[in-house]
Amino acid sequence: MELKLCYVVFTFFWRISSAIKCYKCVPEETYEGIKLCEAFDGSDRFLGECEHSNMCFKRETTLDLGNGVTTVSVTRGCAAQTMSGDQEKVNGKWRLKNTIYDVYVDGCTEDPNNIDRPAKTINCYCRGNLCNGSIRNHIGYVMLLVPMVYFIS
Repeated sequence: MELKLCYVVFTFFWRISSAIKCYKCVPEETYEGIKLCEAFDGSDRFLGECEHSNMCFKRETTLDLGNGVTTVSVTRGCAAQTMSGDQEKVNGKWRLKNTIYDVYVDGCTEDPNNIDRPAKTINCYCRGNLCNGSIRNHIGYVMLLVPMVYFIS
């Protein structure tokens, strides 16, 4: 009897959803109602579930305006890991299928398309709930820059 009671109580605490949660915010106003990253404080206002992803991302774009003035824009959200149009045949009928593709590596990298542009973009991808909230994603990038600056000078 006690074992059955434990099972019943356990089912109330079991989470049915397996989606991860990421912080979601954008640098400019949109019609979707997503909060602005300018006001990001790591609170529940910025939480979002990623039904079609198992990774979070953070994109930081820095633009040097000259005269020592720079501007930074940040975007946070779920990593795009599905392709629209995927289908599978179920009981003789084709149905849409949401397959999550693992195409990103944990960590931060500079966008390779930035070679001759004044703006520099760093894309960070991470696994786990709320991993895109802090600057800790940049630790690996900073660790690479420090030795490069040392050897160059």
